Amino acid sequence: YIYIYIMSANVMNKIKHRLKPNDRIYTPPKIVDIMLDFCDYKKGESVLEGAKGKGAIYDKLSEPKEYCEIDEDIDFFDYNKKVEWIITNPPYSILDKWFKHSYTICNKFCYIIGCYSLTPKRLEVMNENKFYITKMLLLKIPNWFQRTYIIVCEKLDKEPDNIIFKSIHIGNKCLHCGQPVGGMKRSKTVKHCKRKASESECHY
Repeated sequence: YIYIYIMSANVMNKIKHRLKPNDRIYTPPKIVDIMLDFCDYKKGESVLEGAKGKGAIYDKLSEPKEYCEIDEDIDFFDYNKKVEWIITNPPYSILDKWFKHSYTICNKFCYIIGCYSLTPKRLEVMNENKFYITKMLLLKIPNWFQRTYIIVCEKLDKEPDNIIFKSIHIGNKCLHCGQPVGGMKRSKTVKHCKRKASESECHY
């Protein structure tokens, strides 16, 4: 059995409809390595990085590869080539639209998503489009708002009999600077990193 964390409808609604959603998330290199190892992406398979950002994921992919990045006026929703994989950390505020387009251009995708975002309705729509989760990895990334899933979804003729489910304990140190995250007490000898997932630099 797979247990999915469910956030209350009230809190979910506040996050979904806030004025400035934190869509720009900087994926730590260690998480990229975990993600690529977990999804079994192989060199030579065509792959799209749908939200390149600074290239944390894209730079570790092999050719043939392409990317989209809205800041470079390369819109994911305008991309219509067929690829084997999409591997990215998609923007939360348009996740339903993102999934819908993904179903039309790839055979597999590997996404990092918040655990509260994997709702029964999204799973239902996913399966209606003949995409099924085949692998799930649960982890808590220091500085990120919620627990995170790395999910691998594949286009299949029928729902798989089994899903590979794993979890990883990463610890409580920032994956960028190595300092402890948060901390209620101030210390003269230990500095705690206050960097948020949407910030590009650490601060203490």
